[in-house]
Amino acid sequence: FLLSVYAEILVTTNGGPGYASTNLPFLVYQKALLEFKIGQASAGGIIAVILANIVAFFAMRAVGRNLDK
Repeated sequence: FLLSVYAEILVTTNGGPGYASTNLPFLVYQKALLEFKIGQASAGGIIAVILANIVAFFAMRAVGRNLDK
C-alpha cells in the first residue's frame, strides 16, 4: 500500500514540510524528474523492489503456515 500512495502526497503536501510526508515512490519521482539525479532515483527504485519482495516473502510464509494448521 505504501508503495502505491503517490498522487495523494503530491497533491496534498508535495512531500513537505521537508521530507516529513515523503515516501519512497515520491522520493524517486523527485530525484528523477525534478532534480535530474537519475542514479539516485534508480537506486531508490531498486530498494523499493527489494523491500517489497522481502515483505511479500514473509507474508507468503505466514499465510502458508496458517494454511497448514
